[in-house]
Amino acid sequence: MQKVGFDSHIQNSDSMIKANKILELQVIADNQTRWNSTYLMLERALKLRVRIDSFIREHTDVGGYSLSAADVLSKEEWQTLQTIRDLMFPFWLLTLKLQGNAPGGSNGAVWEILPAMEVLINRFEDASKIHTPRKSKFINASINNALIKLRQYYHLLDDSPVYAASLVLNPSIKERYFENKWVGGQEEWTPKTKEDIQAFWTTDYKDKIVIESPSASTSPQERNPEFYIFEKYTYGQLAASNVHDEYDTYCTAPPLPREPPNLIQYWDGQAATSPSLLRMALDLLSIPAMSAECERVFSSSKILISDRRNRLKDDIIEANECLNYWYKKGYFVDYD
Repeated sequence: MQKVGFDSHIQNSDSMIKANKILELQVIADNQTRWNSTYLMLERALKLRVRIDSFIREHTDVGGYSLSAADVLSKEEWQTLQTIRDLMFPFWLLTLKLQGNAPGGSNGAVWEILPAMEVLINRFEDASKIHTPRKSKFINASINNALIKLRQYYHLLDDSPVYAASLVLNPSIKERYFENKWVGGQEEWTPKTKEDIQAFWTTDYKDKIVIESPSASTSPQERNPEFYIFEKYTYGQLAASNVHDEYDTYCTAPPLPREPPNLIQYWDGQAATSPSLLRMALDLLSIPAMSAECERVFSSSKILISDRRNRLKDDIIEANECLNYWYKKGYFVDYD
């Protein structure tokens, strides 16, 4: 079907368009560079089903944009398109969630990748039981191929502890995620995953940031023990008894009943008690789940570097992009 011919058909079908109240909708063609373009094409085609069927009927075996009888979509074929659309829906939905810039540590953060992958795998495993080879050989084969690719990428998450560690650093989830979700033969994954996170914490973050006790001083005179006998008496024994592993203490405490509105602000509030764990959380929660935000910066830079600004140096471009981003996020106070 040629899109130009279909557009012309739409313009000549005013009564039908008004009856369906979809005047503004046009067909969408998929492409190889746009995420979820096949889903969007099917979603729009299903909405325009009446108009598409009408177009095919009116242009079968006639001059101009002539179509053959083989181009007519049967009821079963429309149902197949609906099934494919339904199978692709979670990909589109999760893309919308993960392509964000995670302003508060959610909706585009790396901790959301592992559960997103498991959502897709579980959905397709359930779908494979519904769309059996006997019911639909083509659909079943497509589901199995998708599962092979999803599991391949899912197992690649084991190459880095960041995916699981960042998930644990959501205070409403913590390590209970593995215990609750990894069941039915997956229980053996939990101990190894916890060990990997613990090793990651111990090697890269544990005790890397130390808060000085109130008795510490930078004054040469006050380094003399005689000058801080009060602080030594008051805090000395307490400091010795309060030595703890920040990560173990965090995991031992019960998870929050719900996710904080802003994970970054939540962890900022833990600076006094868990400075090293705070650093780990800020490092991991700032990692984007997808490359979408980076591509937005590239697009913004392209607009900045016009033919009249082709001699800008990299430090000026970087400063401009940072200022532009910070201004849009409201990091600057406007006193005007």
